[in-house]
Amino acid sequence: MSSLVILHLIDFARARASSPQWRGLIRGLPALLCCWLIGSVQAAPLTLICSTDNPLDSPHVLALQQFATLLERYSAGQLRAQVHYRDSVEFPAIRGEEVNVNMLLEGDESLQVTVVAAGNAAQKIEPLGFLMLPYLFADTQSAEKLFASDFMTRQLNQQIIAKYGVRSLGWLIGGFRHMTNAVRPVTQLKDLAGLRIRLPASRIMVATYENLGAEVLPMNWADVPAALQSGAIDGQENPYSVIAYSRFWDYKQKYLTENGPFLWSGPLLINEAFFQRLSAEQQAQVSRAASEAVQAQWQANQAQTQALKQQLLSHGMRIDELQDKPEWLKRSLSLWPLQYASIGGGDAVKGQALVEQVQRELQAP
Repeated sequence: MSSLVILHLIDFARARASSPQWRGLIRGLPALLCCWLIGSVQAAPLTLICSTDNPLDSPHVLALQQFATLLERYSAGQLRAQVHYRDSVEFPAIRGEEVNVNMLLEGDESLQVTVVAAGNAAQKIEPLGFLMLPYLFADTQSAEKLFASDFMTRQLNQQIIAKYGVRSLGWLIGGFRHMTNAVRPVTQLKDLAGLRIRLPASRIMVATYENLGAEVLPMNWADVPAALQSGAIDGQENPYSVIAYSRFWDYKQKYLTENGPFLWSGPLLINEAFFQRLSAEQQAQVSRAASEAVQAQWQANQAQTQALKQQLLSHGMRIDELQDKPEWLKRSLSLWPLQYASIGGGDAVKGQALVEQVQRELQAP
């Protein structure tokens, strides 16, 4: 109902004010209007702005779109999620991953939810750095068990909420990160020497590849395609899903090595102050939608790996396995103790305790 209609109603009531049969209705008119206005405010849906600097077919966007669908369903349309992503005409991405994390940490009201790679999240949320320890996970099933555990969903999450003001609504899994390059096949450690490899600005990831002999160039994700095209970098490292949806075969990336030191994972983050402004019912709806969206993404990830490998091969890429993987493991695991301090926010003992707790969770039956 518009303000013009309301004015017409008032004029209509005044014209009949002298009529006894209208007086009771007129007296109740302000209350009726108030009730209508309150009902209108309550009925207006609340929109959560979600963003990722990744394209349509990425696990980031798939999870956020599923979250949006489920959120509207469970809230009967009272909560909606507007998904921004790279190359979207209607809702383009809101800055890059690193900036999105900062926006949530700072409580920027133009963004409430984001999905970000664990390596980028750990730059600001130090305890998450353990997820980038090389060769932490034996397989994706062990990762799913960890991310579904009480340790991750409650214990560690409460620490992150208290210190950083963001909440993880769930964790995406995108497969193990493998290296691609445009120069030569890499099947042994010696083949890596001198290659210029882009990585996120994660201390642990950078240290791992430098220790293996590569020349590492930390770089924002948004800058990678142009750097590959120009030859400023020789290669990069990502899971099959990212390599495929980024069409890296178009950027001279002929050689892929299944070295897999890191499992791609990413938290679905929401600003905690915003979350606390929701009613208890709305919080439950947001949490349920996020949990089910994450589960759907896990299932999709398991089903697509082989298809993605065939897609890369069909575009002329070559896939090699490591011939000396024990040496890669030995060098990489030697770096773990050097990362405890950063994982513990400056306290190596605290960081080591966190890593040991994670290992217990992974080994639990």
